[in-house]
Amino acid sequence: MNKLPYFISIIFVTLLDQLSKWYVLEEMLLQKAYSYKQPRDFLTWITDVKSAYLPSGVSMPMVDGFMNFTLVWNKGISFGLFRHNGEGFNPIIVITGVITAALMVWLWKAENVNIRTGLLLVIGGAIGNIIDRVRFGSVIDFVDVYFGDWHYPAFNFADSCIVIGVLLLLLNTLLGEKREEAFSLKKNK
Repeated sequence: MNKLPYFISIIFVTLLDQLSKWYVLEEMLLQKAYSYKQPRDFLTWITDVKSAYLPSGVSMPMVDGFMNFTLVWNKGISFGLFRHNGEGFNPIIVITGVITAALMVWLWKAENVNIRTGLLLVIGGAIGNIIDRVRFGSVIDFVDVYFGDWHYPAFNFADSCIVIGVLLLLLNTLLGEKREEAFSLKKNK
């Protein structure tokens, strides 16, 4: 089975993540925070911007009563857990990098298309968030889904890919186990 399309897809997922973050920060939120600043093009943003430059909390309504784009600089992992203060060695980058490398090995060895698809989504999302941590010391989260006063923790495109990828892997595991059980039942009768 040709594995190259899966690795190209990882690059594509990572690129889409970075493009979404650039677009929301530069084209949508920058002038809300600083009306005098002009947005940078994507290549300038990805190569020159090295620190958090907008304050957390800058917000723009997207779907009234349901979703805003609200900037959150997430220094932790999912849902802001295990926050790193941003100074010195960041163990989250190392741990995430090691896990991502292990997932790449699994992707290389996997033969199942569903497993590969789940893995490429998780890996692409993880790489997108690692890029943020290296560049900014935190992950750019901006999708703020809410109902009344209740807000789901802010997330981004990479987080969505990771969640979908994990769900695909779990679904494949559950369906795979049921298929094996059904097969073994038939074999025993």
